[in-house]
Amino acid sequence: MTKKSKTWLAIALVVVLLAGAGAFAFFTLPLQAETAAEDAAADLNSGTIESNAWSDKKTAKKLHDLILATLDQSMKKRSVKFAGTEAHGDGMVAKLKWTWTNQDDEPWEYTSELPLHKKGLLWSAELTPAVLHPDLEDGQVLVSQKTPGQRGAILGEDDEELMAEGPVVDIGIHPAKLDEAEDDDDTLTALRDELDIDLKSLKERVDKAEPDQFVPVITLREGDYKKVKESIHSLPGTVFKTHTQPLSRKKGFAGPTLGTAGAASAEEVEASDGKLTGESVVGKSGLQKAFDEQLTGPGSEAIYIADRDDGNDEGADESKATDDGDAADPVRVHEFPEKDGENITTTLNVKVQEAADKAAATGKKPTALVAIRPSDGHIIAAANQDPEGAGWDRALTGQYAPGSVFKVVSGLALLESGVDAKTTLDCPKTTTVDGKSFKNAEDHVLGKMAFEDNFAESCNTAFVNSAEKVSGEDVAKAASSLGMDDADLGTGAKMAIVPSDDDAVTHAAQMIGQGKVVSSPLAVAVMAASVAEGDTVNPLLVVSEDGKGKNKEKDTSEDKGRSEQAIDADAVAAMQKLMRRAVTDGTAGALQDVPGEPVHGKTGTAEYGDETPPRTHSWFAGYQGDVAVAVLVEDGGFGAEAAVPVAKKFFESLN
Repeated sequence: MTKKSKTWLAIALVVVLLAGAGAFAFFTLPLQAETAAEDAAADLNSGTIESNAWSDKKTAKKLHDLILATLDQSMKKRSVKFAGTEAHGDGMVAKLKWTWTNQDDEPWEYTSELPLHKKGLLWSAELTPAVLHPDLEDGQVLVSQKTPGQRGAILGEDDEELMAEGPVVDIGIHPAKLDEAEDDDDTLTALRDELDIDLKSLKERVDKAEPDQFVPVITLREGDYKKVKESIHSLPGTVFKTHTQPLSRKKGFAGPTLGTAGAASAEEVEASDGKLTGESVVGKSGLQKAFDEQLTGPGSEAIYIADRDDGNDEGADESKATDDGDAADPVRVHEFPEKDGENITTTLNVKVQEAADKAAATGKKPTALVAIRPSDGHIIAAANQDPEGAGWDRALTGQYAPGSVFKVVSGLALLESGVDAKTTLDCPKTTTVDGKSFKNAEDHVLGKMAFEDNFAESCNTAFVNSAEKVSGEDVAKAASSLGMDDADLGTGAKMAIVPSDDDAVTHAAQMIGQGKVVSSPLAVAVMAASVAEGDTVNPLLVVSEDGKGKNKEKDTSEDKGRSEQAIDADAVAAMQKLMRRAVTDGTAGALQDVPGEPVHGKTGTAEYGDETPPRTHSWFAGYQGDVAVAVLVEDGGFGAEAAVPVAKKFFESLN
């Protein structure tokens, strides 16, 4: 190639490069109004003011962040789309289509105009308040205001209302006003005497509080407040606030199971991604917490234009203020539809629950009672009572050694293995397995007697000595067939753990519900219900809209070791007779004359802890007609002495 040709080639390459650069600049730099508008719309869509399309990027970013800050926090997302340009005076305007979506995926749409100006070869966009919303003026912002909706109710059978919004009164102290009183101790002492509160704790909270802070003392149902109003309403420094919150149909009704709901904490509001405010009510425990999403009413949300109150609004329109200097009232520009929470329907029966609460209240120690209808598996009562006031749901979530009530399970395994009611078993005072000694309660000795008598009198040594007749796996399968091992009520409820361990000592302890075996009162109630029904019962607590349960269906497939008839029909019929004999001629004799159909049952005394002699929980499991029940009295001693009287009170109340 000649020198001249090389020169012309170089010139051609330069021309091509310059042409390419010009084309790149033409299509990427704001040489056209549409380019500036598209870049600006992309920034507004992403919520970041960072392109070079703005005439004053720094001012635009500040204005954008100030006006939309609260809206961005409350909305789920925003969308801004460029919808074309048109001439406007010496410049142009771009049409922008805005779509905000709230937390419930409901849209709010509007359009605005974006001013475009040309300076030299370049176009730029100018951000004004009206670009962010057409009704905005200088010094104004968009704000969101949420109003909580009505919280859904918790219903029982026959749509009886168990828990719904009701009026309450917050009683509190205003420290500054209390300090003005002649003797502030008089107020606090009077509150202690009338409301039965901890005076020391109240004084400490008042001393730590700011002068104008509301120091909560107690929240009372409106009816309870009226009983003490005359004594406390005029006390110096007292403050009263009336509002509504979820309340059960009567104080203590199915307490821990229904649970509680209250104002969202600061931490809950922060973690909610804009769904909650300080006025929101959220479930704190029990069904209220487990089904909070359904019960919570999104309520209403309105978008307002309000005067900005940041102390340094440059260019703010002072004419928006009222004559007395206060900011003008906000103007509502959009309101999303109001939505209340959904009701949830439970299987709890008001009459049965009231009987259960009344019976559990007679327990001298923490007491739990679960009642199930065997024919459909409905949990018709779950009662928890504690003399010390601890309000957790032991009935559905407690885990305890079941003790001798578990002989219903190991007894069923023995019956399925070929033992029958008349089979002779030896009941000595003590027996030893691999060096581990087992004994009967109160050193009871029956000698050689029929299995039905050993069951009725709850002989530990007879069951321990019979461990060789069944394996750990056999006992675990019997527990499973009685429904003890698998249920998901959607509430965090717990069932039983029955390891299939064939270690001799562990298996011997398993036969009498000790060792590694643990169970909730719920699982024991399901066990009793399955015996009554003669088939595996699946417990149910919350019913879906189609009338079916929200719990998981129990797997009765072959790979779980069960046939269609999970329990041997002859064996379970024999167990029904054994449980009746335990009432007529055994440790549950106090229930023999209960009104109504015959009561079937089994008592239990379960050792726990490391003390010598060991402490014991008191149990009863049984059924009458189509009601099965489990009773636990923590640290109650013998089953016949603590749990049986509670069961008797329950059956008597029902009848």
